[in-house]
Amino acid sequence: MKILIPVMLAVLGAGAGAGAGYLVPLDPSHLPLAHATEGETAIEMLDNHTEPTKIVKLSNQFIIPVIEDDGESALVIMSLSLEVTVEKSQSVFDLEPRLRDGIMKVLFDHSSHGGFSGRYYSEDKMAVLRKYLLQSAQDIMGGGVQGVLITDLVRQAA
Repeated sequence: MKILIPVMLAVLGAGAGAGAGYLVPLDPSHLPLAHATEGETAIEMLDNHTEPTKIVKLSNQFIIPVIEDDGESALVIMSLSLEVTVEKSQSVFDLEPRLRDGIMKVLFDHSSHGGFSGRYYSEDKMAVLRKYLLQSAQDIMGGGVQGVLITDLVRQAA
């Protein structure tokens, strides 16, 4: 009798799962994926820009502490590049101190909200980070910034 109840629950759960699987459409475009919207938006943004762009690597890495309840638990080391229109490429170097300051604000905020904890490299967390990094760079440089590329990212335990 003790074994009968767990077996019945397992059969009932398997039946419910099979029924739900039968009712879900097989076309993946109907599935609600959180990162699909971000990816489609990024593709649409790239398609809308016909100006030639240039990738400009920021000169130094960014080092961000990851603070948890018991204090500093890790460091995140990151390298970034900006995709800018050709006429704005020199402006990246001229405005790099302001860009680094704005980017550091975004990175510290992301870290303080747990963005670099757990599965920090998940597509959802990375899409949010890229969005705010792009917004910060555009606020400083204007409309010439097309994208932010995370070229290196490592988390090192403290």
